[in-house]
Amino acid sequence: MFVCKVSAGAIRSASCLFRHASKGLSSAVCFVAVTWSCVDARAADATVGASAGDEYVGYLLTPFKLATQPVLKQSVFAFGGRMNSGNLGDTFTFGAGVHASELTYDNYIVGAAYQRDFLHFNSGILLGAEVGLADRFGYYKVCCNTITYSESQLHSAELWAGVSFRHEGLRLFEAVRISPGFVFGLSAISNPIGQEGEHQLAHQGSARVLFYLGFELAFALLNQPDTELVYRIQHRSGAYGTLGGLKEGNNANVIGIRQRF
Repeated sequence: MFVCKVSAGAIRSASCLFRHASKGLSSAVCFVAVTWSCVDARAADATVGASAGDEYVGYLLTPFKLATQPVLKQSVFAFGGRMNSGNLGDTFTFGAGVHASELTYDNYIVGAAYQRDFLHFNSGILLGAEVGLADRFGYYKVCCNTITYSESQLHSAELWAGVSFRHEGLRLFEAVRISPGFVFGLSAISNPIGQEGEHQLAHQGSARVLFYLGFELAFALLNQPDTELVYRIQHRSGAYGTLGGLKEGNNANVIGIRQRF
């Protein structure tokens, strides 16, 4: 059932009904006037609805159009974790497919990264850049099919830089925001340890400079949107021999806190 919004025209028409009823004018004339005012109101509502619909369709058809009101942030991310001794697939599953007799993790990693957004698209995707520094440390010089264990703790510095992609986030239960992200770039290390040491020996290559890939999920409370709990998988890859003559460098499962500002 259509409910007419009372407009100024409808009010005038209703006045007409009361003013002229005593003079014997037909109430049908005033009824037509009221009806016409309702039609005008309905047409105006339809126009507004069409505009909103057109805007939504335009949003869907132009996901990479720049947002009219971009929200560009900077952030600092501090993290720690373990170096996974398996391949990238094993790292995603926390070593679930690794045989019980094999090592799942060898060395440790701590680090920090700075990230800055440059572009904000209609789809909620933000494009930016990231630079990071980490210390990989432990006692495994070579791991894990062949193991060379060091009596003293080993350290390996890592520096990476790349392009960052992230989504502004999806709300869950009106309490938490979940934001996926990805970083692609280059990673350089001071010296290989653990799994990378073994890959260098097996392929007679170099792990000094490889591709860097970071896959992450960030979680934030809606009332504290700029503070995030981040889970990331860090992957150094030779892309099947493209860099360093290696298929793969190493992988890590890390968790940390990111503060945006």
